[in-house]
Amino acid sequence: MVLSMGHALAWCTQAEQLVRMVETNHPAALVVDMADIRPKAVLTLRKVLMARPSLPALVLVEADARQDALEAHRNGVFAVMRKPLREDELQFHIGHAIATSAEQYDPSRIRREERTLLLANDFSLITPVAKSLVDTTLSPSDSRRTQVTLGLIEILSNAIEHGNLGIDFQEKRDALRGSFFFDLAQERAHQSPWKDRVVRVTSEVLPEQGVVRYTVLDEGNGFDWRSPPDPSDPENLVARHGRGLLMARHSFDRIEFNEKGNEVRLEIALHPPSPTETR
Repeated sequence: MVLSMGHALAWCTQAEQLVRMVETNHPAALVVDMADIRPKAVLTLRKVLMARPSLPALVLVEADARQDALEAHRNGVFAVMRKPLREDELQFHIGHAIATSAEQYDPSRIRREERTLLLANDFSLITPVAKSLVDTTLSPSDSRRTQVTLGLIEILSNAIEHGNLGIDFQEKRDALRGSFFFDLAQERAHQSPWKDRVVRVTSEVLPEQGVVRYTVLDEGNGFDWRSPPDPSDPENLVARHGRGLLMARHSFDRIEFNEKGNEVRLEIALHPPSPTETR
């Protein structure tokens, strides 16, 4: 069935051989029998998926091997198949995996990617733009997609609110307390000098450096990023500015501001760290 779809078939009998094959040959799909790569089956599976995060891996487990199935799911495999397996079932899963693999974006296989967006001061654009940036920079199987999306949402919100619309920390706190923040933001978004300002967002995939970089530049007056408001201060609990920046710091590996404070560079490793590296 695999050969009929125009694919070659490679067979590995050792765990180390499997990892090398995945790193060098870029297979379209992978079928792994957990019983064949003992005693380090889970560790080998993790290495394989770290080498190719977008690779659809199909895992075969014994019918009563619940722990193997659980560990496979935790590591983000495409499908877990229990033995004994019918031929038509195997054909379905392999065909589905190969078709899905052809549609997935693997940023590590390109030389470089750069994309620039210009955003008007429209709050309805923030979430879809953040999601679009993540979709075009991180693999669909990357476990960090949600945290990066949330971090970008916070940074884009700050660029519009505090940057382009010039709503400072005290103004926002007062507006939130008085329940007129939305009206204030909408009013400024349609008045000079704020209405013509844009947010420039650049995303870069840099495989040679091993990073994904997002740069957000607004046309405001900047802020003192060295001493932001303390989000733990009881007076600031209703404000999002300090907490948003704190959330962004947890979403990315590196954050840098320009001197003025109206441009921020956000970086994250192209590939997520392995479970052993995060311990």
